[in-house]
Amino acid sequence: MGYVDDADLGEAEKVLLAMHNLSLVRPEIAWSDRDIARGASMPEGSILTILRQLETSGYVKSYSDQDGVRRFYLTSRGIIKISAMFT
Repeated sequence: MGYVDDADLGEAEKVLLAMHNLSLVRPEIAWSDRDIARGASMPEGSILTILRQLETSGYVKSYSDQDGVRRFYLTSRGIIKISAMFT
């Protein structure tokens, strides 16, 4: 397994990697954009735009929970993209 240096990653890849490391791979454990920003150590202001781009690309899915909070998790395509970084 290879080593990935965060300095070599773009913002979207950093978010994908953080979501993978946080095991956000199923709807029932999805996090809000604010929580993902904290987990990824990124500014909250930019994270939602990145998550929406990742969703458009099919790497992330989202839904609104019962309180109306948007929650995000990796799709199988997102998991494959991150896994490919290590090969």
